[in-house]
Amino acid sequence: MIFDRYLELIENRLYNYFDIEREYEYQQKTFNLYAQSKIRSERYFASKKLKVYAMENHEHVFLHKTEQLTGNELDHFWRILVKATEEKVSPHNEHMSTIITGVIVSEREPDAIVLEQLQKAKHNKSFALGFKGWVYIRLLLVNADTGSVYFNKRGKEVKEVYSPK
Repeated sequence: MIFDRYLELIENRLYNYFDIEREYEYQQKTFNLYAQSKIRSERYFASKKLKVYAMENHEHVFLHKTEQLTGNELDHFWRILVKATEEKVSPHNEHMSTIITGVIVSEREPDAIVLEQLQKAKHNKSFALGFKGWVYIRLLLVNADTGSVYFNKRGKEVKEVYSPK
């Protein structure tokens, strides 16, 4: 599948729930697509003046294209995602969760060592024992030619969303 078509497909899938930006600059790296979702839910008692509770869920998607994913490139991408967990998350009493999703689109199949590194990658952090929410990273690798999708444990949750099929 041609990368431009894949990018358009992902944009269409995320359009209703995310604010999308192409050619997004972050940490001295240009991402082909960046998407941000902020959802706030509130419960009331009798009227809107009597709020019982509120919670916020955020998600940030960083999509990057590469010709052939290497171990060094994966490490660099991972460090950027971990940095995003520090900079894009602001825990407070109504913050429930923030998810950082990193998607790498490769033109060629990666080698077995890089795949193993990707599948073992994990980052979870809770704030104030979870009372101020948590953050974790999803990591996916999409082979544009074969349609294969590789992911870490958390990335499995959204593999269908980022599948080119």
